[in-house]
Amino acid sequence: MIDSMVLWLGLFTLIYMALALFWARQSAVANHDVETWFSAGHSIAPWMGALVGAGASVSVWFLLGTADAVARWGFSSVAALQAGVLLAIPGMLFYKRAWFVAQRFRVSSQIELLRLYYGSEFLAVSCAVIALLFAVAFAGMQLRLLSDLLSAMTAGALSPLFCGALLTLILFAYVVIGGLRAVAYLGMLQTVALVSATLTLGGVILANVGDPLLLMDALAASAGERGAQWFSVAGVVQFVPGFGRGAFLEHPGSAAMILSASMAVLGVACSPVLFKILLSSRSATGVAAGQTWVLAGFFGALIITLGGLLGAFGLLRGEEASATLADLLSATSPWFSVWIVFGLVAGMQLFAGLALLVAAETVVRHLYKPWFHSELSRRATVNLTRIVVVILAVVSLLMAFLTPVALSALGAMALPLSAQLMGPLVGLLWFRWITPPAAVVGFGFGIAAVFLTDAAGIYILSYLGLELPWGRYPWTIHAAGWGLFCNVVAIMVISAVSRHRGRRANAEEIRAFIARHFAARTPPWLNSLAWSIVLAWAFLAVGPGTIFGNVAFVDATGAWVLSVPSLWAWSVLFWLLGLVLVWFLGYRMAMASPEQPAIEPRAEIPSLRHDRVSAEAERLRRLIIAAVAAIGVILLVIWSFGG
Repeated sequence: MIDSMVLWLGLFTLIYMALALFWARQSAVANHDVETWFSAGHSIAPWMGALVGAGASVSVWFLLGTADAVARWGFSSVAALQAGVLLAIPGMLFYKRAWFVAQRFRVSSQIELLRLYYGSEFLAVSCAVIALLFAVAFAGMQLRLLSDLLSAMTAGALSPLFCGALLTLILFAYVVIGGLRAVAYLGMLQTVALVSATLTLGGVILANVGDPLLLMDALAASAGERGAQWFSVAGVVQFVPGFGRGAFLEHPGSAAMILSASMAVLGVACSPVLFKILLSSRSATGVAAGQTWVLAGFFGALIITLGGLLGAFGLLRGEEASATLADLLSATSPWFSVWIVFGLVAGMQLFAGLALLVAAETVVRHLYKPWFHSELSRRATVNLTRIVVVILAVVSLLMAFLTPVALSALGAMALPLSAQLMGPLVGLLWFRWITPPAAVVGFGFGIAAVFLTDAAGIYILSYLGLELPWGRYPWTIHAAGWGLFCNVVAIMVISAVSRHRGRRANAEEIRAFIARHFAARTPPWLNSLAWSIVLAWAFLAVGPGTIFGNVAFVDATGAWVLSVPSLWAWSVLFWLLGLVLVWFLGYRMAMASPEQPAIEPRAEIPSLRHDRVSAEAERLRRLIIAAVAAIGVILLVIWSFGG
């Protein structure tokens, strides 16, 4: 059986590798050497961009991650169950407007948009850090998860490190050769493979479960004293110090935790990674369909049904969903199991490939070149980016197997940090009253709050000798919630005191462009109604109103009216309403409706800063001195406080 499994794994690996290299080669030819390596010449078809964007948003994480969350915390993991709708909402708000502005000003990445409008290098560096966290840590977590799964399927005949190294080799090979075009072309096939594997996995789960209602009966019977944790939200908020600093009341799944964790999910859609595939598309006509029907509809249904069902299986067995999945696959035929796992691998590589490309491009093209080497040729820039892609992939692999705890902490921090980009994006694309200084300072306050309330920041400060009186997620509020609270407060205060301050010429031109193309087309009462519906949905689906879900579908005897946990039924109901909400915003409110107006690109490319060679050398010298000084201070602090 094991030999057969290894044989099928080898065959599927060869087929997958051949497909990856074929499309990488085709993409390299279409790129005309290196001219369109970074953005495929903005020629990605809208439907392809919508499909790949939706697949990358979900990847493997929100399918298996939701199941793991339910298996660990029960059905109070509402933020994960509603991921399909939550991932689609920022797309409705930002993507169409961002594409229009990018087309006008000839830019192809989020960092260029923000730099063009705000002119802030702090914002640019922060975007680069977020992109690196997604490429190295967030993708590395998925790599380790699937490597362990592949190894478990062969009963250890193939080590997790070998599986991880092989997957990494395939990954950076097609990214280095074909650039974004290869990521998009292969991403289309990877999304199809992910969908087929997930649907097949659903069939395997149902075949093993038999009658799902019997599974629910067994779940209710075995819950015992843990029933409150498995099936209910634990109050609105708990004023406790957080993880690692004290006990929770019943469990940490309060309504405040659900709402703030939902904000972290929004961070995926606001990340530089997802903006890259959008801004490389030929038009924005695929945004509405992609966000509504593919992401919120199709993937949302998979997440809330299969994720919940696999998680329930894990709850019953008292183990993580990944372990449950390995057991389920071991009971099927080898080629069938390998097919499912390679679909999941394709989903992981879809996100990881895009994240690696964006992170390497950000470091080389958006930071290194304008700061230190403005004379770098196009070919040299691409080649240097390729080298950085390989370095990042190897670092991710090493961290996945040598420092998995640190990798998980950094990967978890990527989401709340990325969520802080909502402030600058809203200031750029929606509200003129948000002044550039307010957006930048608010973003700074937001990432500081995340650093002080998330595991990675607390651990780093503890290592330096500074013990905070609170633990991770104090008051059962996720770091994303603390960050956005500080972010919004700072934006409102600073906008009030700096409202008369002038804007840069680029910013004024962008405001005029947005006002011209996105003037209100709906009556004021409909606008007010739309935002009221959004707030009502957020309150009931992922906010304090989730408490009603504890008893909404429970009869007088305490039995489940719909034969499934009341909170799960409540989540399904608001996923359906959320799908209607996304459609309403995208089509009826025209936030993402398919339009293709003639947008004339600006005659002059917005100028980035290009310094003389001497100035660049001086800047590099100062950077080295500052880095050495910073390392010295850190070592001194560690030595002084005994970290």
